[in-house]
Amino acid sequence: MKHYFCLLLLLSLSAQTRAQEAVSSALDTKKNEFRIDVLALTGLITQKASFSYERFFQGDFSVGFNANFSSSNNLTEDFDRGYRNNSPKYEFNPYVRYALSKSKSRYYFAEIFASYNGGDYKEIVRLIDENVNGYYTTKKSRYTDFGLGGGLGYKMYIKEAFAIEFLVGFGSNLTNREKSPDVISRVGLNVGYRF
Repeated sequence: MKHYFCLLLLLSLSAQTRAQEAVSSALDTKKNEFRIDVLALTGLITQKASFSYERFFQGDFSVGFNANFSSSNNLTEDFDRGYRNNSPKYEFNPYVRYALSKSKSRYYFAEIFASYNGGDYKEIVRLIDENVNGYYTTKKSRYTDFGLGGGLGYKMYIKEAFAIEFLVGFGSNLTNREKSPDVISRVGLNVGYRF
């Protein structure tokens, strides 16, 4: 009886390994993936459109590009009322990822990203009129900045094609810190298609 049980266990493990290899080989032939961020579209965190493209290589590395365009009413109202001095409008993020798990269909990953971002900036400035009287006014301008950051995430595939991804990442702007936000973030729940 023990021999039959051991034989059954070995056969089931062999079948499971073959099924995982079939999924891995199916995903290995698909090198491209397109995703959208459903948290951004629903407006749960901010109202923005976020699109991503990722290219997979042999092994555990992939590269990609993410574009965000923001039009959040809450951020705009806070900016107009003076609660914040900048309002991000766009962000372009190239990234490199490394898979931390061995499975191709469900895995954790680490990411390093760059960020080119911009938006509106507002400051209070002191001006002098023709009668040499000083007064204060609000001056609006635009900012652009470049930043670097890192993140961690989890990705899984359904039917070797449909991706669900959760990502949390943070970084810092580097070149125009007096106008741009100090911290940049990449947080999202993405759904996509691998082809």
